[in-house]
Amino acid sequence: MASGVGMAANCFRTAQAVSDLVHHVKPLLARDLVVVAAASGLTLSQAGTAFRTLRDDNFRFQRAGTLALKGGLELIVSGQGEGFELAVVILLTDALQRRAPSGRLAAVWAEAGQRLRDWPATLRAAVANALLRASDLLLIQLEVLPTQADRLTRATAGVADPLLRVARAIHRHTLEEIAQADRGMDADNHYMALIETLARREGIFPIDGMSPFLVVNLTSLQTHSDAFAGCTALLLLNNLAGDGVHWQNYGAVYCALKPSQRDALLAGFRYVYETSASFAPDIAGRLGGGATIPVVDDL
Repeated sequence: MASGVGMAANCFRTAQAVSDLVHHVKPLLARDLVVVAAASGLTLSQAGTAFRTLRDDNFRFQRAGTLALKGGLELIVSGQGEGFELAVVILLTDALQRRAPSGRLAAVWAEAGQRLRDWPATLRAAVANALLRASDLLLIQLEVLPTQADRLTRATAGVADPLLRVARAIHRHTLEEIAQADRGMDADNHYMALIETLARREGIFPIDGMSPFLVVNLTSLQTHSDAFAGCTALLLLNNLAGDGVHWQNYGAVYCALKPSQRDALLAGFRYVYETSASFAPDIAGRLGGGATIPVVDDL
């Protein structure tokens, strides 16, 4: 029997892959509806109606009225021509949700996989991570898996710099409050460690000597604190939020932060998701903001 952690990982990672794919459907559809309609043997009006039905079914091909679209998308995938990105996104979304093996995608991917590198970063990463998820679920057999670079929306520096800005925005008097978080114990030493971390160590906790991890972690659990976002940013910079518990408990709160904090934290949590298979928030039964990590197109 699968462990609770394993089940949580399976639930979250599939839901995240689907959410990221769906994010791209609307702009791709606006560009490629004419192509898909022609490939499906439908008029534009018929294709629009079929897509609305498909959207209502959460992009699952489970009604007769959408099967012509599926056939058209499979033709586009096989031909690798116009509409290819949209076809891949929708067919992968359906496969992941219905646990439906996709031999058509596997057949073309050895050749088409190189095209990933030419796609916008958020689309590239969404498809690469969805392909890996489909492979893990035995829905698609790939001779060559997407690389780690394919699966990253942003490189390390592109995530770390915005997180450091959020952390360094903590006011000095608030640093004093953070240092007091462990019932005031070692407050002076914690304060000096915080100053060193932020001023001279690019947000990375000292390995030797006093580390401010304890008080930073305690403050990251206090949503009312002025340092809530900054301390979460420090944990992300130090790879100390990788088990998913922070996202599980506070995902909706992060999504409600002001944009300058929110987007940096979302990019940080996405980086953890894309680099760590152990990132496994338990989102069973949850919907809406904070269940999966929203896409940040521009940071």
